[in-house]
Amino acid sequence: MVESAAQGGVFEDLNPAQREAVTTGASHNLVLAGAGTGKTTTIVARIRHLIRQGASPERILAITFTRRSAAEIRSRVQGEAARASSQVSAMTFHGWAMREVRAAPDVFGYEGWSVLDQDDQAQVMRGVLGRGKRVEGLKASQIIDLVSFARNTRVPLAQAIRAKHPDQTIDVKAVATVVRAFEERKKERRYLNYDDILTIFAARLADPEVAAWVGSRYDEVLIDEMQDTNPLQWQIIDPLVPHTRFYCVGDDAQSIYGFRGADFESIHSFRDRVPGARVLKLEDNYRSTQEILDVSNWLLDRSPLGYDKHLRAVRGRGARPELHSFETPQDEAGWIAAEMLRAHGDGRPWGTHLVLTRTNYSGRAIEARLVENEIPYVFFGGVKLLESAHVRDVLAALRVVANPDDEVAWMRLLTLVPRVGDRTAVRAFDAVLDARAAGASAREARSVGLASLPAWLRDGLDAIEDASARVDDAVGRAAAMLQPVLAHKYRNENWEARARDLVHVERLAASRSSILEFIEEYLLSPVFTSELTAEDRTTDHVILSTVHSAKGLERDWAFCTGVSAGAYPSPRALGDEAEVEEERRVLYVALTRAKDRLIITRSVVHTPVRAWVGGSAGVVEAEDAYFLGGLPETLVSEVAHWAPRPPRPVLGRGGAGGSGAGGPGAGDSGAGGPGAGEAGAARPAPAEIDLGVDLGDVDW
Repeated sequence: MVESAAQGGVFEDLNPAQREAVTTGASHNLVLAGAGTGKTTTIVARIRHLIRQGASPERILAITFTRRSAAEIRSRVQGEAARASSQVSAMTFHGWAMREVRAAPDVFGYEGWSVLDQDDQAQVMRGVLGRGKRVEGLKASQIIDLVSFARNTRVPLAQAIRAKHPDQTIDVKAVATVVRAFEERKKERRYLNYDDILTIFAARLADPEVAAWVGSRYDEVLIDEMQDTNPLQWQIIDPLVPHTRFYCVGDDAQSIYGFRGADFESIHSFRDRVPGARVLKLEDNYRSTQEILDVSNWLLDRSPLGYDKHLRAVRGRGARPELHSFETPQDEAGWIAAEMLRAHGDGRPWGTHLVLTRTNYSGRAIEARLVENEIPYVFFGGVKLLESAHVRDVLAALRVVANPDDEVAWMRLLTLVPRVGDRTAVRAFDAVLDARAAGASAREARSVGLASLPAWLRDGLDAIEDASARVDDAVGRAAAMLQPVLAHKYRNENWEARARDLVHVERLAASRSSILEFIEEYLLSPVFTSELTAEDRTTDHVILSTVHSAKGLERDWAFCTGVSAGAYPSPRALGDEAEVEEERRVLYVALTRAKDRLIITRSVVHTPVRAWVGGSAGVVEAEDAYFLGGLPETLVSEVAHWAPRPPRPVLGRGGAGGSGAGGPGAGDSGAGGPGAGEAGAARPAPAEIDLGVDLGDVDW
């Protein structure tokens, strides 16, 4: 019997399609590996095969999109091919580019420059904005995101603004002015960011002499998750095609990162971009039962794009997927928690369950129910409820009441006040401390220290103190005090959803006896972590994840939540076939995470439909495009959780149905690549590289 991907790694135990993919003799190959078909096993076996055929391990390079994936490939190669244990390199695109640029400053011309991470960049951008250059409606982090998107997609700044902020009117000239000042400041300080590293590498590879020199140092470059490559990364691949071999593995049906700049066509146009490439398929799925795959295959079959794949379950048949419908998202969340509690009572570990949400916001009700029921979990994607910025803003008000010496909380709270900056906040905090040192009560000290600040702040903190015996009441008063400030601060960041989060926080606080107990239990000493560590793997917990963070995850039971009209596809995507199809792929990724039991849940009440699409006609449009419209009743077991049961508008009607990467860092690379000059070629001389963003036709 063929071993599963999880048990595999022994060359002789590959299935026929995997064996053909591993032993192919073509110069360039694209392996279309469907969900659960043993992609990593195939990559590791390919590396072992190359070494057995005489390739030097140090001349093999594996490129992944996360450091975690790179570490897994290195670990499995080391465990299964001792001779390659310290020589095969596996790293991200950024790690590879950094290694090349760092190792050959005489070629790339950037010796002694410092690399900025995201926080560093935000600090530099805030400095630019603080020197009189402003962009209405955009924060420093959003401008940095725009610059990165423009770089990676190779589009002008104005086009990037339209793509990232379609519902806002942004002054393109103002953004261009800030971006130019930002780039100038980086150059003055000899700073590079991750995108700069890729840009430098790509720009030098455009020189045929440099491309030949770099390419001659590798026998084969293996690229994992090929569907996630973006145009800037293709600028690195293209010049190297004549000089080395490429072995690319990916799944067009799992291309879900267009918002980060990933190019779906990277796979569909592969043979045009890489002449002579061979395309192979892996369709034997080792993860799920056939009933689960039948729903997933049906979803792809409804697409006009023609994914041309049909997953087959090696494990055979099992239970039909379930479709559960609820009146509200709160009912949906409550049932999911109750189902987990029931299963746990029957002896099933918490680790049986994976809960998938469309966005981190749409998972808030579920997260609140997990916390309320003391169900242990880890969260992948976004920010956990009690660690999100707007919730921490409210908790800061609670913290300064509970502990008047909490400087971090005071600074966060005071700088929320309009026209209060760091300097004013420090003066106010020092005045509070001085008053307390002189014997004043906390309330008296606030009256003195905050005398020059708006009265609503003093009155609000007093009200919170008065309510501190009822923690949920104190949370409600803090939220009410800060509501106008937060509504303005987050006006372009889904404030309505954030406001609903505060209601969840109030509910969580209801069972606590003091503010400090609440904060210490859920924030200052977190019970749960946001990503798996070695310790996490030995503990029993539910995984709650956004779909975009779920690739690579699998569990016996998977709850695909919020699969409602107006969510799949999102109303924002309607009218754009490319975006609608990416939304279809998001749902496909969610459905294919389940091993034994797939539970699809949805609610009838889905308020974003009217808000985004507009009016009753918009609701009809969203329902017409609904991916589960026309889903045959034979594929799922349907349950409606209310009475009387309303007519089903979407099932069984046969309707149309509608239409990365981590940065360089410790552990990112292998033991180092081939030394300079290994192939005997002379090292090309460095050249001037323009790191500026394409500002397009901005009228200066």
